[in-house]
Amino acid sequence: MWDNNAWVYFYDNATNGEPPFLTQDFVHAVQPDAKFIVMLRDPVERLYSDYLYFGIANKSAEDFHEKVSESLQLFEGCLLEFSMRSCVYNTTLNNAMPVRLQVGLYIVYILDWLTVFQRDQMLVLRLEDHASNRKYTMHKVFDFLSLGPLTEQKEAEITKSPASNTRRPADKNLGPMLPITREILKDFYSPFNEKLAKVLKNDSFLWENLANIM
Repeated sequence: MWDNNAWVYFYDNATNGEPPFLTQDFVHAVQPDAKFIVMLRDPVERLYSDYLYFGIANKSAEDFHEKVSESLQLFEGCLLEFSMRSCVYNTTLNNAMPVRLQVGLYIVYILDWLTVFQRDQMLVLRLEDHASNRKYTMHKVFDFLSLGPLTEQKEAEITKSPASNTRRPADKNLGPMLPITREILKDFYSPFNEKLAKVLKNDSFLWENLANIM
């Protein structure tokens, strides 16, 4: 949904740096009746998890804080000259930011997808709900895809399946992000989460009072 960096190679002269066409436009051209399942995580926790997962060396809560501060400065600098959408899809900016701040701006991507697909073609779930009650989310998936009822056997297979991309022991030992970093990121993402919750008509996408998912 968010990985659209290739657009600039085809439309580098787009008006105001905004992409005229993105992945969803091409998907819609060949599969207009497609259905999509989107799994979103609290963008604050997602960013820290992303840093730990893709970081190679010298990782720490302090290093993460520095990278967040630098990324915010770069992103806010872009907004002084260009539109929000232009900055979100700015490949040069995305490559320059030491952490992938833009990935957590879910509402920008959701709204773009909803320009070509209907709301009922998209099931948006939260990773936190899937982690705490996999059975519940899989029932929603089966209903959404009209696959019929989820059998007890299949249900058991799903719930016993181990989670993928879990946090490595060495990364767990680094502990959580600094409280000040969390507050800075919450302030940054909050307006986007509020709009997302309004569009989806679901306040759980505000991500308030959540326990961490490792």
